[in-house]
Amino acid sequence: MTELNLAAEMVSSCSLRLGRGEHETAVKGIRAICQYFGGQMVFLPKFKKEKSETAEEIRGLLADAVGDGAAETMLDVLMSQFGGVPLYIPKENRAFRDELAKEIREKYDGTKEMRGELCRIYNMSFSQIYRLYHRAIEMEHEQKQPSLFSDF
Repeated sequence: MTELNLAAEMVSSCSLRLGRGEHETAVKGIRAICQYFGGQMVFLPKFKKEKSETAEEIRGLLADAVGDGAAETMLDVLMSQFGGVPLYIPKENRAFRDELAKEIREKYDGTKEMRGELCRIYNMSFSQIYRLYHRAIEMEHEQKQPSLFSDF
């Protein structure tokens, strides 16, 4: 059974509509939504004519994260494809685990001070930071490791 990843579906849908080369913009916007609403059920209306406090909050979050033009496009996509039903918005550290792992790997310099700073920045425990750091190392090794089955 395939696990549905709402955040990944949202990123994919938004990046398709935003156009070529805008994947990072979509990731940035959806991460902002997960940071704010993560762990909550949210009702997003399907149509713009339905006035919604939640839709306005999301528009504001997206505008702050990616700018007004991209925010409007992303909100249109989210409302048309994911609106009309209550949605559980995953927490950022769950939905964007690999991205967070890469960021932590880049920022960590091995010092005790940076370890504490990362815990504060990402609002995570040391053990969570440690696991993500080592996840990033594993991902680097996987990318460097040639696959025996890549030609199939």
